[in-house]
Amino acid sequence: MPDEITISFAGPFSWHGAPDAMPIYDASEVNSAGIYLWTVPLAHGHLIYYVGETGRSFGIRLRQHHEELAAARYHIYSAVEFARGEKLGLWPGRYDSIDRKTDEDCAEKLPAISQQIQEMMLVLRFFLAPTSCEKRIRRRIEAAIAQALYGSPGNVGIFQDRGIRYEPRIKAEQLVACVAISRVPILGLPERFSA
Repeated sequence: MPDEITISFAGPFSWHGAPDAMPIYDASEVNSAGIYLWTVPLAHGHLIYYVGETGRSFGIRLRQHHEELAAARYHIYSAVEFARGEKLGLWPGRYDSIDRKTDEDCAEKLPAISQQIQEMMLVLRFFLAPTSCEKRIRRRIEAAIAQALYGSPGNVGIFQDRGIRYEPRIKAEQLVACVAISRVPILGLPERFSA
């Protein structure tokens, strides 16, 4: 294992293409596996909303996320507030830890919130960091970034959804030193951390 793992984020990308972000499926990294971020672009940098990892390609994983969000299975927020880095919840989806909805509930609600879903999708931006490390290390890196965000003061910490199951390092596992880099400012992303 290397002394230090560099996680280099490329982006921003978008699902549908935007003036500031090419479509995710046109990214050269789309066929790689690794760590990815969902963000919202603000004036002073990108605010992270979600940290994920995949052993499949980013293209496959982001397509799955798109299908889940389009079907109202994820949290849906008002796009106007979301674009400002605020969360005004409109729908909890099927993975909410307190108010979990069924697939039938989501399908029934979909016509009423489909416009908000589309608008939320237009706000989201993505950053991709291809990694070649094994699955367990990838999951520890994902968890370490998420934990750093949860512990951040102000809007960075508040903007995170709670209840996501991450798999942080356990005591028996040796620490892995990590460096995260991005050419675009990503708010709350730790530059150096251990996973």
